Amino acid sequence: MQKLKTPVILLALCLCVALLYAPGLGGDFIFDDFGNAVSNTSLSVTSLDFASLKAAAWAGDAGPLKRPVSSLSFALNNYFTGDDPFYFKLTNLIIHLINTILVFFLARVLFSGFMKQRSVPDILAKNPDFPTHGALMAAAIWGMNPLNLTSVLYVVQRMTSLSALFGLSALLLYGLWRVLPVFQTRVRTLGLALAILLLLGASVFSKESGVLFVPLLLFMELVVFRGERNRYPLMFGRLPYKRLVWLVFLGGVVVSFLCLPMVVQWEFPNRDFNLVERIMTEVRVLFYYLRLFFIPSLSELALFHDDFVISTGLLEPVSTALSFLGLALITVVTLRFYKVAPLWWFAWGWFLLSHMMESTVIGLELVHEHRNYFAMLGFVILIPWLAYSSPIRIRRYVFTGVALFLVLSAFTTWQRAGLWGNPYAHAAFEAEAHPQSWRANYQMGMRFYKAFHVTKDEKFAHQALEAMYRSAHSYKPESSPWFEILRIDNILHNPVNHEVLAYLKKELREGVAYNNDNTALAAFADCQLTETCSLMPVETMDLFAAAIENPRRSSYSKGALSAKLAAYYLPVFKDVQKTEEFLKDAIAFKEEASYHLLLVEIYIPTELLAEAREHLEQAVHLDRHGIWRQRIADLDRQIREKSEPEQTEERVGS
Repeated sequence: MQKLKTPVILLALCLCVALLYAPGLGGDFIFDDFGNAVSNTSLSVTSLDFASLKAAAWAGDAGPLKRPVSSLSFALNNYFTGDDPFYFKLTNLIIHLINTILVFFLARVLFSGFMKQRSVPDILAKNPDFPTHGALMAAAIWGMNPLNLTSVLYVVQRMTSLSALFGLSALLLYGLWRVLPVFQTRVRTLGLALAILLLLGASVFSKESGVLFVPLLLFMELVVFRGERNRYPLMFGRLPYKRLVWLVFLGGVVVSFLCLPMVVQWEFPNRDFNLVERIMTEVRVLFYYLRLFFIPSLSELALFHDDFVISTGLLEPVSTALSFLGLALITVVTLRFYKVAPLWWFAWGWFLLSHMMESTVIGLELVHEHRNYFAMLGFVILIPWLAYSSPIRIRRYVFTGVALFLVLSAFTTWQRAGLWGNPYAHAAFEAEAHPQSWRANYQMGMRFYKAFHVTKDEKFAHQALEAMYRSAHSYKPESSPWFEILRIDNILHNPVNHEVLAYLKKELREGVAYNNDNTALAAFADCQLTETCSLMPVETMDLFAAAIENPRRSSYSKGALSAKLAAYYLPVFKDVQKTEEFLKDAIAFKEEASYHLLLVEIYIPTELLAEAREHLEQAVHLDRHGIWRQRIADLDRQIREKSEPEQTEERVGS
């Protein structure tokens, strides 16, 4: 009967989680969704042949590894369901439900491992059903917590949930090998080892943070299983298995430190903080995450946290010093009582390890909720352990507290999903709850801007302009709202605000080289070309020049700007020679197949076929994954068609 009840309860739990998220499935794409899942035309495959799928997999530009597994999943979504955001979000929800089931099985394995330790409380040792009951509670806590919502309803963060799916699967297989003798034959051990390696690889190629599942696996072995089997040391040949795991773990730490110079800079050119400020701020952010998990607040949970104040000193703000003190104190206490309360150290250590990549020295944005998608798993395991091991006299109150926590989490997730299901309500709520967030106000402005285009009612244009000014004057804004101010002024037939224009040029030339500058400039140039904006072409050129001249901007970014400048310059000024110069500048900054193809496109009409052929060959050489294969084939055909008449004339003349 017990075996039958567990799947039914787990299925009912998944149904509850699905119902909580259902109100959010009708929402729109948002923010980074467009660049990574919608606007990238290379993800729009028309067939499922190997070449098309390979090209789609490598078409993304998020992260150094391109995240091909995630990109392929977006392409498949697009192929089977089109660009309807409902189905993209539904796919994300299905992944989250699978992960909820994986958390159940992994929690049961971990509880089974902890139950074999000498420090297990008597009350748990006498409860053979605890691993299953505790795992169901853990899955409920994890599946319903609103801190996980952005990994589900924010389409692009499928990268996080998909990476977690493969990573959790790898940990589960490893845990099953450790607790079930049936998996411990040599052949099955080798098969499981291969499967774990493949799953870890898929996790990393879904999102680079998947590499953290390697130290998490080693940490799980050291804390949960302790290199023992039936309380006897497990041997790997003549070497104790625990010692081998420690060697691999410490070797990874040494390699990580050796690789630090590759990722660490004191100044981050595209951020408004340096390394010291980032580290000081991130310690505060860790406790902020913990508060959002244990005390979920609808007004604090948000897609954008760019209003989080940067720490500029240990006492600026004072919570910086308190956070460092708290970090040290909790770490010392959990290590001190490791032998008698290993699960406390497991929860805290898991949390810290999970944040070692995205919340330390790499120059990423400071705060994102999706970074906790698997980071909170240790605390998810700890809560059932504490509840079921509590003394009988207070157990009723403990379980009541856990039930209230679940109800609060579920209700907040349901409320939040409802907001995400209504793009205008969501934008208004976030702008009101986070008035100093430039992105929240920018998102509100863009919703008003969209409403104006649908209704042609100028009141929406005025509201969009007000929101953009709030965005531009919020906490550490980027350049995007200033571009929108120029565009909306034009719609309202206001004269060009030369103060805004001068400020924008100065910021592009001397300020932080934000990644979004390229997107904002490209959109502004397209606006000029479609004649929905009217700015003097020379002034638009000045904006491009200012951005390219910024010494903080990367070569990759300058190359992209030069290529976009060429695409703007040719139709406006009809100057092929100058356009060619801009494209060659782009190639000098960063060689990309697309830049060579742009040169080919301007050479063909001007009969410079030899030059066109040369750059087409360069594009073929650079296009290792076949992303541009169709465009290359079309241009190759055009070159041959233009060449054949010339060859025919030569033969006739001879």
